[in-house]
Amino acid sequence: MTSTRLVVGVGALVLAITATATVTYVVTEPNATALLPPVSVPLPKNTFMLTGVITIESGPSGVRSTGAGGTDSDCQGTGGYSDLTPGTAVKVSDRSSQVIATGSITGGEAQTAYSDGQNVVTGCQLGFTVNDVPDGLPSYVLTVSHRGDQFLTADQAHAPITLTIGGG
Repeated sequence: MTSTRLVVGVGALVLAITATATVTYVVTEPNATALLPPVSVPLPKNTFMLTGVITIESGPSGVRSTGAGGTDSDCQGTGGYSDLTPGTAVKVSDRSSQVIATGSITGGEAQTAYSDGQNVVTGCQLGFTVNDVPDGLPSYVLTVSHRGDQFLTADQAHAPITLTIGGG
């Protein structure tokens, strides 16, 4: 529901308030009909969704898995990678280090290899999503947990991001 309130006085300031914006008009003389244009209201920014994966390549020592790999196997980091789990913070900043959007790791899929007659966990691939990232910046800074900053061009930020940590 939109409500409007008018305040009029001698020398006259007229104020209209709605549910979505505040617009101010100034009357220059009593009983004058000319009004100054309304104060500009910033338009909503265009945004996009930044998505990606971070792969832990550490074998079973750095990964906990609920299965033998594939889409039905959840996983997360353990030991030195215990901060890489579903729900872990992912932030996007501008080049002046101002945080402009936040998201999180959404889930993981165990990576396996067949060795000595069995599937062996070789890593974990964790997805992440950051919604409502302001569009139009020349560059972005992505930080997953405390793992350091990844500097991205605007084109890179709009494409799925692929990060890797560990090494076997």
